[in-house]
Amino acid sequence: MDRFIFFIICVVFFTATVGNAQDRVTTLSLEEAIALATRENFTLRAAQFDYQATRANEITAGLIPNPALSYMAEQLGEPEKNKDQHTFILGQVIETGGKRGRRLDSARAATRVAGHTVAGIQQQIVFQTKKAYSDVLTSKAALDLADQNVKSLGEIEQIQRLRANKGDISELELLRIQVQQFAFQRDAADARQSLQAAKIALRAVSGPDRIADDYDVTGKLDFRDFTFSRLDLYNLARANRPDIRAAEAGRERAQADNNLARANAWWDITPQLEYRKDGKFDSYGVGVSVPLRVFDRNQGEIARTLADARRVDATYQATIIQAQSEIDTAFGAMLTERQKVTLLSGTYVPKAQQARQTVEFAYRRGGASLLDFLDAQRSYRETSLDYVRSLGNYWTALYQLELAVGGSLIK
Repeated sequence: MDRFIFFIICVVFFTATVGNAQDRVTTLSLEEAIALATRENFTLRAAQFDYQATRANEITAGLIPNPALSYMAEQLGEPEKNKDQHTFILGQVIETGGKRGRRLDSARAATRVAGHTVAGIQQQIVFQTKKAYSDVLTSKAALDLADQNVKSLGEIEQIQRLRANKGDISELELLRIQVQQFAFQRDAADARQSLQAAKIALRAVSGPDRIADDYDVTGKLDFRDFTFSRLDLYNLARANRPDIRAAEAGRERAQADNNLARANAWWDITPQLEYRKDGKFDSYGVGVSVPLRVFDRNQGEIARTLADARRVDATYQATIIQAQSEIDTAFGAMLTERQKVTLLSGTYVPKAQQARQTVEFAYRRGGASLLDFLDAQRSYRETSLDYVRSLGNYWTALYQLELAVGGSLIK
């Protein structure tokens, strides 16, 4: 029986392990990565729980004060019978000045602030996901380019080795070609390391439990232009950026807190019902309790909330200025990288490729020197790598601009 139970446990564990392995993603698109990140990221999940905790304060704010019941027994030690007295008093506080509504306004404003804070964290997670995904595509493109260069120069090296064996070229010329191969092989090794690091970062932000260790991404590193003006970006930021909207909600909360402080200065009324049993006699009574707010009229809290409202208003203005500064920085970086990509793709990469092909064709037939051939190879390698890196930097700058604006700019 013990062996049978152990066998059943092993089967269940193996089935669960295989099922979890089969559920893990092996091919990932950008949309899938973003969906996983917004669903599985633990930092975002913690912020969502914090939002739920803040929202629960609305329940507390909307509650009516509990009634109070007091009991008193007197003359319990009197020698005469039926002289003991028992008194029951039931009171219910009636709030005045709209305190309950003011509390609800403050709690709801706090919930809006927390909601915009969660949205800001989500946008940070989305930015990290997009950047990591772009880094993966950039590293893949750099690796493909390096592999092509290694293969192309390897073919030349094989041909020249045969020529060197026949004595058509010198051993020194062959050695120079072999040394040049190291630069391409180094590019390939660097690209593999960069690709591994980028995939680790993407897997960490999108959900390590849901993505297989050896996964691949779909998509291609291409160029898509940008059409928004600086003024359009400012307007989008005011409408969409979470920290600006949180600052706006903070102003509403500060005003609601000030209104609540003023409402708390009002006197609350506590009507009371009394029942007394005095020996053989029963009696009833009614009364009212009113605090005499002669000295404490909540002056300090009113002053504090008024100063806090001014502080929040200044914070809102500072947030607007900071947002515009971040937009200007990201917009300038995006324009610079776009100019680099445009120049490289439209002018310099085609020219470097044409020069390499022409010199390689001539070198194979003895019409160009080894130095000309190696120089053409080096120029094409550097120009092509610059194009790939500039394209990756362009997307990073564009994603940074989306984060500064608070929304997507390219669909």
